[in-house]
Amino acid sequence: MHRRLLTVLSLALFIPALAGAQGCLVFVSDRDGNREIYTVDSDGSALRRITKSPASDFRPAWSPDGKRIAFVSDHDGDQEIYLANADGSQPINLTRSPSFEDYPAWSPDGRFIAFDSDRTGNQNIFAIAVPPAGAPPAQFRNLQARNLTPNASWNSQAHWSPTGNLIAFLTDRTHSQEIMVCAPDGANPVNVTRHEAMNLDPSFSPDGARMAFRTHRDGNISIYIADLTTLTLHRLTNNTCWNEEPSWSPDGKTLCFASSPGPYRELYLINVDGTGLTKLTSGPPNCWGARWSPDGHQIAFLSDKEGETRLYVMHQDATGRFDPASAIEVSHGVVEDLSVAWRPAARPGG
Repeated sequence: MHRRLLTVLSLALFIPALAGAQGCLVFVSDRDGNREIYTVDSDGSALRRITKSPASDFRPAWSPDGKRIAFVSDHDGDQEIYLANADGSQPINLTRSPSFEDYPAWSPDGRFIAFDSDRTGNQNIFAIAVPPAGAPPAQFRNLQARNLTPNASWNSQAHWSPTGNLIAFLTDRTHSQEIMVCAPDGANPVNVTRHEAMNLDPSFSPDGARMAFRTHRDGNISIYIADLTTLTLHRLTNNTCWNEEPSWSPDGKTLCFASSPGPYRELYLINVDGTGLTKLTSGPPNCWGARWSPDGHQIAFLSDKEGETRLYVMHQDATGRFDPASAIEVSHGVVEDLSVAWRPAARPGG
């Protein structure tokens, strides 16, 4: 059992906050010999392997209602986008193309999946309409994908805004790696980052009005926030460290990110105005890949505490503070880096 024992005091504070705060996570592991997709509850219970094939299955993406998972698989001999129910049942090939596909991303209304494809000779972002849950296999045949980035550059890793009005993506069309946004049909592309240094890790705020990202423009790796109306940029991390992987709190007030002020990667919280910097973990071990739970009471993250990458969950105590002593290992084994996502919160009537 790789769980930290809590003191009597911290346990007393922790239990009230945990009640009703259960969540579910999806991740990828090669513990059974090849890359497969698993889900687990945030207390470490109900571990489930949801793909069971000799193929490599990875890059899972929850549908907005949490009932289906899109993922990448080479089950048919080439890398395609697949779709399955959340329990792994009824897997089906969504793209059916001899080209290379990757990085599925759902639209917030669940009607479309954007993905990478090199079917035009270079890597572009396409979108495909998704048949509804329970649709017969015939509806998945001959689905037409629309090219959202029809140009000769490299375009990759679509991220839908929570409001569905924008798609962010990485591109080298300006001869450096930038982050651009466009309309859901690919119209009106706008360069958000506007700098020759490498820019990546785009993350929309919950209201879709801002985007956090990491950039190499300051001689180190910093986290910036972009206002998507004015396109003004604000440097959030004013240090000389490596800062990466910003994750928004559900209320949009705080970011959790990984930073390397010394020999180890550690987790920090910071308010979006740059105040309130709080250190959550202290190395060793390394901790990174923070993912805030939909209810805001838990943070999932990766750590090499056991000598390999595993998945942990940290909880708020009764005072609202994230307590490192509450962190428990929930993956019960090795996890592929940055393959983790929380199941979306249930919708009213869903």
